[in-house]
Amino acid sequence: MINDPFASIGVVPIFVNAGAALVPTIIASLTSVGAVLLKPKELLALFRRKPLIPVAVILIAAGLCFGIAHLLASPVQAATSNNKKTTTDRTSVSRTDWTALALKLIREKENAGKTTGVVPVWEYPADDGMVLSSPAFSAVANHVFGTAAVRDVASYYGILYCVDAATGKQIWKAEKADTEDLKAFFSSPALTADQKSIVIGQGLHADADCSLLCFNAESGQLRWKVKTPLHIESSPAIRGDLVVVGAGAIEGEDHKPTTHPGYVLAVRISDGKELWRHDVADPESSPAIAEDGTVYIGSGFNGNAIVAMRSESDEDLKAKNVQRQLWKTAAPYPITGPVTIIDDLVIVGGGNGDIVYEDPNPAGVVMALNRKDGSVKWQAKTDAAVLGAIVAKGGRLYCPVRNGQVIALNLADGQVIWRQSISGKAPVLGGVALSADGGTLFAVSKDGYLALLNAADGKILERHPLNRKDKPGEKGLTLSTPTLAGDKLFLGSETGGLHCFKAVTAAK
Repeated sequence: MINDPFASIGVVPIFVNAGAALVPTIIASLTSVGAVLLKPKELLALFRRKPLIPVAVILIAAGLCFGIAHLLASPVQAATSNNKKTTTDRTSVSRTDWTALALKLIREKENAGKTTGVVPVWEYPADDGMVLSSPAFSAVANHVFGTAAVRDVASYYGILYCVDAATGKQIWKAEKADTEDLKAFFSSPALTADQKSIVIGQGLHADADCSLLCFNAESGQLRWKVKTPLHIESSPAIRGDLVVVGAGAIEGEDHKPTTHPGYVLAVRISDGKELWRHDVADPESSPAIAEDGTVYIGSGFNGNAIVAMRSESDEDLKAKNVQRQLWKTAAPYPITGPVTIIDDLVIVGGGNGDIVYEDPNPAGVVMALNRKDGSVKWQAKTDAAVLGAIVAKGGRLYCPVRNGQVIALNLADGQVIWRQSISGKAPVLGGVALSADGGTLFAVSKDGYLALLNAADGKILERHPLNRKDKPGEKGLTLSTPTLAGDKLFLGSETGGLHCFKAVTAAK
């Protein structure tokens, strides 16, 4: 939503017959244009992508200013005064940023002797876009790959970027697939086993005509794309030369699909050939592929199920005379959370809310199913939807819940061990991550905080803000699942870009 830059200007009524009737319309028009002109970053992004628009904007602005100058002389003077104040405020912000940088260095030095926790290392602004997805890390190149949904005046577009894991310096950035602008990203990038290629879906929930994309990890050049009339918010699962992803339904306000209800898509990575697609209602869950090749994915709104499928090509299945679907198990709510495989179990989360909207009577579930036949071993009710990735270690499951809590469940029976709110009632929309030793849990709140929890009892160890101080976030869409790589942690935020934290060790 664009804020009204003239909200503080008092307009003196002018009662001059028709002129009085025109004033509200003129003011509304000026407000819209002013809102555009006072967002220079969004404006430049739009101009870069659509160069004919500046001409129209300039003509409209000039015409409006000339036509109403004599009516709004006082308000314009007030706006000029406010603009001077804004300039002074921006100068002040710049100075404060230098102070913040110094304080950051001091905090890092003070934290150097701590035995637990993390300290910030670098931030990559990601064109001031929303980093909604979880970054991918290449141990071979020591690079981090991330995405952003960047706003211009009219819409959102996407960027895919590669930065140095040690410094945050940009290696490359992609904004197009062939000649087409990239659509905004919700899907997280996935690296192939040789770490030479990145595969990712594109599109937000209202987007249509999106693609599954494959890029060269070293250069950022597009290798191939497979188009779909739907969008791909699901994050790809890769095994060998196979990538599987869900293409979700485009829904109306009633959550009913307006076109195709959705399907699972499988593509051969080496050449981008589509191998098969299988209809599943709204498969926006991120799938998992077991070592035997079985694909597991959740079915979301209008589906309410978990589905297991064979991954062989259509030709191979036809030769064997077997069906693709192995089993389908009904769930009490839409299953939109990523699938986790633990030994002989499939673990999924879901609920009646989604990333943006909460049900008036929120409810959710975590389910454990037998991998072979889909039978339910147990299901645990939660106070709201479980939308992010679930992790497991030491006989426990750690689950993010939309009511703002992280909960620990017993893997054997689903009983609650502990529950902890990490930022009041701010929802936890992204997945959780667990340190290699299983002692520290990392979770992110919708309002932009990284929390470190003691995995044993859920006690909060420390919290770190992720959004910019001067832009704390309007939509509450900090939901990037943390990515752990050695002593580094990478994650995105709504307004603070991509972050790198480093684990703190005891001083010797």
